[in-house]
Amino acid sequence: MSLPWLGVDDGKSYTLRNSWENEDMATTPRPIAHDTITASSSTIQVPATPVATVPPANPFIGVDDLLALKVVSDPQISSNGSLIAYTVLQCNEEANTTSSTIWLIPSKGGKVQTPRQVTGTGMKKHHDFAPRWSPDGHFLAFLSDRNGSIQIHVLPLAGGEAQQISSLNQDITEYSWRPDGKAFLAHSAWKPIDDHNQPDTSTISVMYNRLDEQWDGLGYKQGRYQQLWLITLDGSATRLTSEMADIVQSCWSPDGTEIAFCANRRSDPDLSVSKALWVLTLATGQMRCLTSEDELAQMPAWSPDGQSIAYYYSIDQTETSNISPWVVNVHDNSAPRPATSSAMNLTCLELIVDELHNSMIGHPLWFPDSHSLLVTVQERGQVHLYQLDIEHDQTMKLTSGNGCYINPQLSKDGQIITMIRTDWFTPGDVWRMDSNGENRHKLTGVNDTLLRSRQLVRPKRITWQSFDGLEIEGWLYLPPLQQGMKAPLILEIHGGPSLAWGDSYVHEFQILAGKGYAVLAANPRGSAGYGEEFCKQTLNDWGGNDFRDLMAGIDHVLATEPVDGTCLGIGGSSYGGYMTNWAITQTNRFKAAVSRNGISSLFTSGLLSDQTLWFDYVMRGTGSEGGEVLQHSRSALTFADHITTPLLLLHAENDLRCPLSESFQLFVMLRKRKHTVELVRYPGVSHLIDLPDCGTPKQRTDRLYRTVEWFERYV
Repeated sequence: MSLPWLGVDDGKSYTLRNSWENEDMATTPRPIAHDTITASSSTIQVPATPVATVPPANPFIGVDDLLALKVVSDPQISSNGSLIAYTVLQCNEEANTTSSTIWLIPSKGGKVQTPRQVTGTGMKKHHDFAPRWSPDGHFLAFLSDRNGSIQIHVLPLAGGEAQQISSLNQDITEYSWRPDGKAFLAHSAWKPIDDHNQPDTSTISVMYNRLDEQWDGLGYKQGRYQQLWLITLDGSATRLTSEMADIVQSCWSPDGTEIAFCANRRSDPDLSVSKALWVLTLATGQMRCLTSEDELAQMPAWSPDGQSIAYYYSIDQTETSNISPWVVNVHDNSAPRPATSSAMNLTCLELIVDELHNSMIGHPLWFPDSHSLLVTVQERGQVHLYQLDIEHDQTMKLTSGNGCYINPQLSKDGQIITMIRTDWFTPGDVWRMDSNGENRHKLTGVNDTLLRSRQLVRPKRITWQSFDGLEIEGWLYLPPLQQGMKAPLILEIHGGPSLAWGDSYVHEFQILAGKGYAVLAANPRGSAGYGEEFCKQTLNDWGGNDFRDLMAGIDHVLATEPVDGTCLGIGGSSYGGYMTNWAITQTNRFKAAVSRNGISSLFTSGLLSDQTLWFDYVMRGTGSEGGEVLQHSRSALTFADHITTPLLLLHAENDLRCPLSESFQLFVMLRKRKHTVELVRYPGVSHLIDLPDCGTPKQRTDRLYRTVEWFERYV
């Protein structure tokens, strides 16, 4: 396959010349054998033409280029299939804010098609997002914070200004049109005292009597929980539920008489993280449970014929089990079942870590015949689209090659699929294809102008044998090197631990590679996309065999690539921050370390985190080593006196997932020993500081500048 790229130094560096619109063509879907679901997926090899002139004309990616990147998400197909609405988020550097707008583009594609912005013209700090077409296609609804809180707005496609529909006291977090197009179902927080208009006293005192009183990104919830609301087009709102638990991820029955949703309605919902699938009958207000309350049901989708609900199922709440598509009959009290006999081998996560997108999982999508589902499947650093034929028990892969296909949507007639496609050189664009996987086309090129003017370093997929023979995979970014030269190496560790690096654009990696560093983005055991058994191997073993996988990866790269073993750095965020802290207590091979929103003590973090129950599940200990003993024995704080590596600690002030105290206590201990350590606190931001809808533009670039400077100073 010939691609429009120019390369430098044996195909390692590329300059984008043209949109990659029709090169990644689909293959005919094929049935997948039940025992090959987790088999290795191929990565397209991109041939390159060597360029004689060194240095190249275009610069490499820089830190500030991050603020020029636009993030595309949430494509939605109109009812007649002719238009696709989508969201574009951008940074406003001068105002230090982000904003998002809604755009439209014809679904047929072609070079003559030009996207059209339909909301947010001239706005630099408001966010319009979550576009949803009315059933008749005459209106486009969306969420917006333009008037101070997030509410539903409706734009008439025939012309005219968008009008605000809802006026709830709290933000709306999700919503959908009723099938008749005359009302909305919305989710918004509520507590009983809200009905009495009593003053807010949270500035005076805050009371906790449950473990779920706060959540990262939300902060203190003030005793409110997400409820269902019915909002008519004139703005009248009726609350449908009054639960002391969050009701989430709802969908309508096709006739609009019932609502499916997920919730933990057990007597002490804060003492477990399970969720069951429930159905609310609007005429009676009665609820019935369709799945076990001990397990985890997510993202229900009602079949067009009204007989079944598809959803994603996990047997436990450790985040290491597969998230698989299941189906339950709504009417006959039969037991839920996997969508196909091979469905249990699938994990339907959408998230490959790129620090731009935060789409963890979407709803399964029904084809019009109510016999097949469209789902995303994560596998070996990629996300692909699959069709599950429930009637004939077949699983077919619709996409192929490299990249990640996320946020898919299926047209009403089942003929068109639209999605966001990302890969190592593209932060994401809107694509479309036929429902059988053919005629795949790129529809937008929101970052092409920038990326054509920059050099990008293409990673190569590598594998190595760990200490016990287990195959581990990673992506190696090698900078252009003169003959006989070796590059310093930075080991980058993802969060989770049940997430993964892969075929995605990671700005930090491009910056480091452009400055001459090799980057190893490793997926040790515990990473998603390599099968359930692989993912479960970090349970009760953080800092154990996962650490050995990473060290084996470095040894492999040193033995096979032009990398300098005396110039090593390490970094990561969240679990990656934990592993960074832990690694420098176990070895002195690293010359510099950058830990971001990390953990220094599993014991204290497990008590203070908003996910305290989850820490109990994943590091609860074994029969020979109790939970508290295990947590202390796998914590960097316990062995801080072993640290010799200069350490930079970056931490979000309002991080409730891995609290700021985790970095602060390690900083205090090291500073008392006069060790080389710095702590940087980022005010007013939560755990996901790297995402454009969380951290401010200046915070995101500041942490990149500090990261690069630390490695330049010490590696």
